[in-house]
Amino acid sequence: MKKVLVGLVLLFASTTIKAQEHLVMYNMETIPQRMYANPALLPFSNINIGLPVISYTYTSFSNSGFRYKDLIRRRSDDSLYIDPDNMITKLRDNNYMISHINTDLLSFSFRVKKNFFSFNATEKINFRFRYSKDLMTFLWKGNGGSVGETLNFNLGLNANHYREYGIGYAREINDKLTVGGKLKYLYGMENIWTERSDVSLATDPAYFALTAASDIRINTAGLDSAAGEDAGTMNHLFGRKNMGGAIDLGGAYRINDKIKVTASVLDVGFINWKSNLKNYVSTDPNATFTYHGIKLGDFVNDSSNVEDAFESTIDSLSDKFSIDSRSESYKTWLPPQFYAGGNYYINDFNNAGLLLYGTTYDKKFIPGVSVSYNTRVKRWLGASVAYSIYNRSYANIGAGLSLNAGPVQFYVMSNNVLGAILPQGAKNLHLQFMLNLTFGRQKMDKDKDGITDKKDECPEIPGIVEFKGCPDKDGDKVADKDDACPDVAGLAEFKGCPDKDGDKVIDKDDQCPDEAGLAEFAGCPDKDGDKVQDKEDECPEEAGIAEMKGCPDKDSDGIRDKEDQCPDKAGPKETKGCPQIKLHLVDEKGNVVKTVVRNEDGTFTFDGLPADENVLLKLEGEDTDILKEINVKVNGTTKKAIKGDNGIFKFPVLKPQDTSLQKEPEVNAVKLDKKEEEILKKAFDNLEFETGKEIIKSTSLASLEELATLVQKKPEWRLMIAGHTDSQGQAAANMKLSQKRAESVKKFLVSKGVPESKFVVKWYGSTKPIADNKTPQGRQKNRRVEMTIIE
Repeated sequence: MKKVLVGLVLLFASTTIKAQEHLVMYNMETIPQRMYANPALLPFSNINIGLPVISYTYTSFSNSGFRYKDLIRRRSDDSLYIDPDNMITKLRDNNYMISHINTDLLSFSFRVKKNFFSFNATEKINFRFRYSKDLMTFLWKGNGGSVGETLNFNLGLNANHYREYGIGYAREINDKLTVGGKLKYLYGMENIWTERSDVSLATDPAYFALTAASDIRINTAGLDSAAGEDAGTMNHLFGRKNMGGAIDLGGAYRINDKIKVTASVLDVGFINWKSNLKNYVSTDPNATFTYHGIKLGDFVNDSSNVEDAFESTIDSLSDKFSIDSRSESYKTWLPPQFYAGGNYYINDFNNAGLLLYGTTYDKKFIPGVSVSYNTRVKRWLGASVAYSIYNRSYANIGAGLSLNAGPVQFYVMSNNVLGAILPQGAKNLHLQFMLNLTFGRQKMDKDKDGITDKKDECPEIPGIVEFKGCPDKDGDKVADKDDACPDVAGLAEFKGCPDKDGDKVIDKDDQCPDEAGLAEFAGCPDKDGDKVQDKEDECPEEAGIAEMKGCPDKDSDGIRDKEDQCPDKAGPKETKGCPQIKLHLVDEKGNVVKTVVRNEDGTFTFDGLPADENVLLKLEGEDTDILKEINVKVNGTTKKAIKGDNGIFKFPVLKPQDTSLQKEPEVNAVKLDKKEEEILKKAFDNLEFETGKEIIKSTSLASLEELATLVQKKPEWRLMIAGHTDSQGQAAANMKLSQKRAESVKKFLVSKGVPESKFVVKWYGSTKPIADNKTPQGRQKNRRVEMTIIE
């Protein structure tokens, strides 16, 4: 038994297998066979010919359970010994051995513009074997270590020999996207497939009886020569009825100059097996057999009974586990493969790649991952190194190299270089070295504009032939690299920039691009020629001066003519450019007491003129002889003064009681309730000012604040404030003081939130006494600020 186990293990260790991962080849850009991993990964050469066998032979061996050195170990004296116990410790419940041997009988591919066509005829041998840890333990140790347990042998085998005829097509959709696919006709030759293989063995802990159970279905095709079908070499190679089909799909997309992503799915297909069939099927899947041993008394001292006893036991096993032999057709599916990759291009010749891989077997997904660095020297030399994790193995350093000498291309690669050097320590073995014939290798054209980089002055950007590969996005016949305005059609004389208004100032520098102008004004016009561009000239139709924003000032008085009421005579701003006219207040001897100048509206303002004196006024200035009367503002009221024969202007003589200078507006007082009258009266009674000043005493503020609150609650009210003084002092000074005190009350109430629109303010000086000014008590009453609520 142990010799059988050792033989099986050595066989597994020397022919271990793995699915046909193209982990290194996937990123070898110079090799045409990389299309086997993704039909959208186009080769650089236009025509590629694969010679029979020597252009593509793929072999890979792998074992997920154990390595050679796990079984064959070395002693301290360098002698070797077999250690099945150590090997068994490396196993999992289920372990896989998978192998592929593929070789091209013929292959070729060629490019037609952006289309790529390919053909291959490939012989493929695939072997997949599943074995359990329980089986290996039983073969080595027997059932002694499994008393009371059930061992599941769970064997599985799927071995194919078939030929693939593939026709592929790929197309560069645009500069970024390439898609490809391959349709494959499959011609099957031999197959073994354990569709079911449930075998178990249990040992009774009391009597050590063995109970076995099995349920199997094993399908074979092309292995039973006794069937007599398709005899002869030609019938074997071409005459069998085992037919199927499959498809490969792939894509590559360039996200930008640095990043490219790719993906593919391969071998989505099946084979129908119909020739030279043999099926082995359990007739009773639930049958069990218990072996109790042989009674020694039945054949002691009688050798014939020993033979009879064993024959009886074998007959019992055959009866219990009856296997029916049939000839039924069946279908097997190819294990699909999946690739998804991404590459970061450091430059045109170097990139780093990440590749995800996966396949399925035994209804399980088997993943792998690889990271790589890939480089090439133009089209004649390519290299790649990769680190990969797959098949429960973490020590896979891959490498590949391709070299072109004329049309002959040599390449060598391995997914696990260490396995090729030290196979006894590896789970994965893979090696390829082959020859291709490649013709018409494409010249470098990074931007895919049909102009080789050698002749392309803009190799990074798609362009046109007439500009030596440089683009002209705006179509103005000026190459973008020489075009100062590459996004807008322009003129060659302006380096490709437009000049819509034809003023010889390009639009991007023209502040007035829709109207012809002057270069000195950034393309803006100056119609009146005053050196002030029209968009800043407030008088664009008439020449002016810069400091007047392009407007003229004929009399040079600093006032623009359009605002100068006397544009032909110099005058100050106060009189809107007209010559200054002065009005003197003179005494009876003609001496000047006070002087004012004419206002913009033609009036003169004199504050504090006494209303009870005969006022004498005299004009001074250009063209004043023609004036017969003037308007004088006195204490806010305008009054006419008439010129006498002596040239002196006079008002009509005013009496103290004459209030014609301050005609009162008609007002309607609001009727207040008792509480409102008390608030108003309190504010009036408490209102006091600093002596001779308009400053309100602090003792008066509280009652004024209460009045402000009341007025704010009545939006329909207004407040009339009237200031008065006694007769002490000069009349003009008293008039000014009464004004300031009335304004002071208004200012305080506004500060407390009463809108200014609610006030009517008047002042009367000493002209409206309410008591006799001859007594102190009367003068006290006359010094007041009255407040009246009006509509």
